[in-house]
Amino acid sequence: MAEIRSEADNIENTAQCIVEAFKQFDIRAGDVLPYQQLYPYLQERYPHYKDVQKEAEHHLTKEGYVNPAPDGLMLTQVGDAYVWGESEA
Repeated sequence: MAEIRSEADNIENTAQCIVEAFKQFDIRAGDVLPYQQLYPYLQERYPHYKDVQKEAEHHLTKEGYVNPAPDGLMLTQVGDAYVWGESEA
């Protein structure tokens, strides 16, 4: 695998890791995934997240999957369907 990745790939990979974190921590619609849990999860699975984290969050917000919260990211109903509804495809 190539170590060099484009910024778009980094954003997409970080966004996907954030989605996976919602599932890992059993976060449902209306619940907040605290940054206190999210950051260690991202660091372990995708260390490049720090460069593009805000862009990845913005991407997920534009898709309607999350809303920013003071201490983390809140999963929306659309996000809940994406995280939990399509996972068995």
